[in-house]
Amino acid sequence: MKKFFERFPWLQQAGCGVLICALLLSICLPLMGMRSAEPENPILQAAPQEITVLQAGQAPGHAGNGEAESTGAAGSGGSADSELTGEQEQPDPEETENQAEQGQDTQPEQQSGSKPQQEVLADAAIGTNTDSNKGDEGEEAGDTGETDEDLPETELDLGALLTWYKYGSQASSMVCAPGDSVGKRVLLAQLDRGRLRYELNLTGLDAEDAKITDVQVAVGNGVSQKADTRGVLDMTLPDGAEFQNYILTVQAHAVQKNQKGETVETDVNFAFVLRLESGIDLDLQLTWQPNGQATCPANGSVNRTVKSDTLTEGSFTYTLQFLGESADDATIRTAEYWATDGERGTLSESGEIQMAAADGKDTETYYLAVTAEVLGQTISYTFVVKYEDGLDLQLQFTWYEKSVTAQNVLCDADKRAALTIKHNQINNSELLYKLGLTGRSAEDAQITSASFNGASISTDSGSVQMESAENGASYTVLVTAAVKERTVNFTITIRYQSDVSMEMSYTVMEDGTAKPCVLTCENRKTVHAEDVYDNQLTDGSLGYELRLTGEDTSGIEITSVTCYQSGDFSTKTLTAPTGSVTLLLAEDGKTGENTFTIKASGAGEEYTFIISIPYKHRGDQEVKIECDLEGVESVANGQMLTFKLRAWSEDAEQNKTYILYTGTDTKLSVKMDDEACIFTGVAGGSWQQFKVTPSNPEKGDTNEHTLVISAEDAFGNKGEKTILLRGERASSGEKLGEATIVIDMGVVGLGSSSITCDVLAGEPASCAVAKAVWGYTAPEPFGTAERSLGWRAECNDPFGPDFYLRSLDDTSGLGMRANAISGSWSGTEEENFARIDAQFGEGTNLDILWRCIYRNSLSLNDASSSLGELDFTEGSGWEYEINGTYPSYGMDKADLKPGDTLTLRYTLAYGWDIGNGQGRGNSVGYCVTYYGGGRWSEEPHHDLQAVTTDGITKQICKRCGLENPCTHPKNHQKYVDQENGTCALVCGDCGKNVGDPAPHVLQYTSEENSEVHIITCQHDCGYKKEEPHIWKEISNTASCEHGGIRTDECQDCHAKRETEEPEPLEHEIGDVWYSDGAKHYQKCKNCGTHINEAEHHYVEGEYDWVCDKCKMLHMSACNGIGEFRWDGSEVDADGHTLYCKDCRLSVKQVHDQKGENGACSVCGYGSHVCEEHKQYVNNGDGTHKVICSVCQKVLTENEAHTYANGFCACGEPEPASPGPNPGGDDGGNAPGGDDGGDDSGSGGAGGDPGGGSDSGDDGSGDTGGEG
Repeated sequence: MKKFFERFPWLQQAGCGVLICALLLSICLPLMGMRSAEPENPILQAAPQEITVLQAGQAPGHAGNGEAESTGAAGSGGSADSELTGEQEQPDPEETENQAEQGQDTQPEQQSGSKPQQEVLADAAIGTNTDSNKGDEGEEAGDTGETDEDLPETELDLGALLTWYKYGSQASSMVCAPGDSVGKRVLLAQLDRGRLRYELNLTGLDAEDAKITDVQVAVGNGVSQKADTRGVLDMTLPDGAEFQNYILTVQAHAVQKNQKGETVETDVNFAFVLRLESGIDLDLQLTWQPNGQATCPANGSVNRTVKSDTLTEGSFTYTLQFLGESADDATIRTAEYWATDGERGTLSESGEIQMAAADGKDTETYYLAVTAEVLGQTISYTFVVKYEDGLDLQLQFTWYEKSVTAQNVLCDADKRAALTIKHNQINNSELLYKLGLTGRSAEDAQITSASFNGASISTDSGSVQMESAENGASYTVLVTAAVKERTVNFTITIRYQSDVSMEMSYTVMEDGTAKPCVLTCENRKTVHAEDVYDNQLTDGSLGYELRLTGEDTSGIEITSVTCYQSGDFSTKTLTAPTGSVTLLLAEDGKTGENTFTIKASGAGEEYTFIISIPYKHRGDQEVKIECDLEGVESVANGQMLTFKLRAWSEDAEQNKTYILYTGTDTKLSVKMDDEACIFTGVAGGSWQQFKVTPSNPEKGDTNEHTLVISAEDAFGNKGEKTILLRGERASSGEKLGEATIVIDMGVVGLGSSSITCDVLAGEPASCAVAKAVWGYTAPEPFGTAERSLGWRAECNDPFGPDFYLRSLDDTSGLGMRANAISGSWSGTEEENFARIDAQFGEGTNLDILWRCIYRNSLSLNDASSSLGELDFTEGSGWEYEINGTYPSYGMDKADLKPGDTLTLRYTLAYGWDIGNGQGRGNSVGYCVTYYGGGRWSEEPHHDLQAVTTDGITKQICKRCGLENPCTHPKNHQKYVDQENGTCALVCGDCGKNVGDPAPHVLQYTSEENSEVHIITCQHDCGYKKEEPHIWKEISNTASCEHGGIRTDECQDCHAKRETEEPEPLEHEIGDVWYSDGAKHYQKCKNCGTHINEAEHHYVEGEYDWVCDKCKMLHMSACNGIGEFRWDGSEVDADGHTLYCKDCRLSVKQVHDQKGENGACSVCGYGSHVCEEHKQYVNNGDGTHKVICSVCQKVLTENEAHTYANGFCACGEPEPASPGPNPGGDDGGNAPGGDDGGDDSGSGGAGGDPGGGSDSGDDGSGDTGGEG
């Protein structure tokens, strides 16, 4: 090439020229065609992800942890967002960021004692600044030293809260941290006639010292326009577009104090991206006790954190409920959960998950996955719940109002809390305080240092001096504590301000009488009034009066009054201190928001007060209420009572709108004896479930309970239902109902057995199980069960503490019949897998389970004749669940309730195989879970990894070791008859079984007039069988007077046949007697004909004369009182005749001999002298008594015997006198010699026991003496 260019040197120059020209053209030509354009804003093009609202930061007036002081509404007519004595700081920003990436819903969690969504919008938490000081690696965040320079920076606790209203009235919110952007999907169906109502506020501990300075809104790539903090957005979706972004940008100015007490001012920005889309309006809401809530959008996911101290013994009690316009058309297809430790289980509309962190860990993550079907589409939802069981430590900061009354503030470790103190709440600006630690970790913690605006203070108790300032003064208390080789910080921000409040008064009409209402609002707080109805005002006109109150109002004046009204989305300027405004309903006739903003200034300080008055229509329709306690007469006191109800209103076309406890613009109150019942979730369809424990009376065994249910819909229509219930004290041992005991041995292939048992008040579940299963005899008053399975058990005393069941056997040798592996593992993994596959069949549920047992390193043990702990594996034993939930406490501490199902379930792997794993036994996880009743997880959850050996790549499960398990689509699977009474799901692609063979699900078909039916399997597996009908009579039109048609039905296929019955039926008479007053009769069960009709035959009963046939009392048959009297006639030796003075019925009464001298007390018959009719009766103790033989009167009680002719008058023989030698002559001739007595009786064996001598002729002799 070099020689070539030396030969033609001009080519090199020409080539360079060509390259230069080409370069210039590549630059200039595009420039010639370009148009002027602005750079695109990346925020405007963002496809926003939904975020989770964390629980910590507080909006103005929100009451968080700690005790609330009454700084909100005072008086009648409303309620305030009270300021807490310890508002909590928000969580780590990383959690906010992670959740924002995953697409989270932004509904705030429901707070205890308040309705969700609308009233808890302020409970939206935010992340702290991302530049928080976390220290170097290995250094604990927030460690403090000796100098001011070492104090940690105070993080800005501030966020922008955007509240928007679905359908124009249902509030939803999201929070943005400073410098961040967050997004939310908004569906066209959620708009109110194409408009979205919104409002912007600041939230967090530093919100009081911050204000919004600017709001801008942009549509797509359009130019931003100025917007208000409250307003409405007109939103449309361009033709052919999948979405349209609406961007709200917010600027705010914040003022805060750092740890040294220095003032720091900051300007911050926030961005909200509302992404308008079309789609199905269907959210899934998860609520859990006591007050948790999360809402997941369609095909989205939600993250939540649940702390162990908010649950009862780790029990996560939840409810799932669809929300949105498509909620009524949606059904759940699948619902299950799993944890990172391998635990799995199924979900229902409401239930319970037992949460726990694995040994050595503080957290566990649970995934709740639900798929739903609606309008032919399948939608998925995922809730990610992080369970934390770590440090439980709070600082309790106590300050003393007026130096006397203690007020407490709680602050979490490495968090910040805030409180406001007024000038008139402490004496001489001196704040008395006390520091302490609380929580489960408090015993291992100690306060090491404390400072007030950077100056050291006592770590126990003391006082600090505060100074007032314009716009209020802020102080920072920093406390450091050591806990288990860890250092934690607590920060308390104190705002010291003047005592200035705003009082608003107005009058409404109620039942024709003027009702004055007074609201009191704190500076920078919000007060919510009670609903004002349109029939309480004239044309909606509300007259008001405003007045400043407090000790520091001197020199302060009201500067402006405005009212924002959602009815027309406008803000009106009003007059002060008095004025009037016409309140507006929402455009759809529902509740309208009328929010007053009152501003005042003076003494160099500005004040803002917000008062919201909801305006509602008073409907004239009745809300209907149903409850399953209607018709129930009595309930057991002291026992949990669970019940269901539903409430709804109807429009003119009778379309029902159900009122939910968790609804907005509606009210549902459920109280028993003025105590609120606990809402436990949706019980299916429109039914909602509540629970309450009726109380026992102070005295007696019964009392009356009043259940009051009141409901109001969004249009002011009301309804109320009152149910009276008799409460009965449940004494120990009293039967309350029945429960079911199930013994489930599915993991060893033995199926299950069940039995019903009585539920007795006060009896532990262990005792009830022992009685029902192996015939245990419990201490009184519980005794024994009427019937028992008759099994054998090895356990300690079921009635004692710490009951533990070691083994069970049904006397057949369960351990020998179990389908399980015993002995020990030996050989290679491949050899052990081959052993497992050979016994259970490769790919079956039991096969996969035993492979996982091997992979999780559980050792094998020998089997025994029974089924108990340590049989087969090291992790085997019995566990119990109640109604699908495994309690975290022993069976002796559990109580059964009527209707409960308690299941004893055998496990092979420390509970991991049955959905209740804890602790050891799980190193790689389990692919299958047995849920009981022969039901396994829907399909194995394999964790596959690609393994290449000798150039061949296989997919091998990390948990069970199966190679290339079936992963083909479900629609390629089909059931195949196994020809042994079962069918199995088989993949049509690979031919592998999916799960275990299961018994056929039989279905019957029959042709008309056929004597046989055809049996097939519902799974369409190819099974088919023909059998004759099994007939049973179900009806007969024949009567006792004529023939008819008898109809029989097959017990299996329900086919019917009719047969003519020409002969009439015979009368069928039962044991029941009927009466029409004068007569009684029996009825034929078939035709009702009266049979055996006759007049009553009365005999004298205990309280009244009663018919000896039908047992009818005379007083029931008589038209009057039914009193009998003797009229002085008709007397004979057998008795006297009585007549009823009302119905003139006559009866014969026997003489009673209770009158004088033994005469009849009624008629006087049989008078006599008792002394003339003496009768002697032997008492058997050497005496007798004397009675009258006529009237049985006792004349003498104890009288000594007197004898005549050897006998007493009572028949007692006179005793014989003994001879001179009562013992006889024992020296007589033997045998049969004379014993010296005087008895002439014959000998016999031993002689006469009272004898003196014996003739001795029989040679037996007498023992001598008196017997």
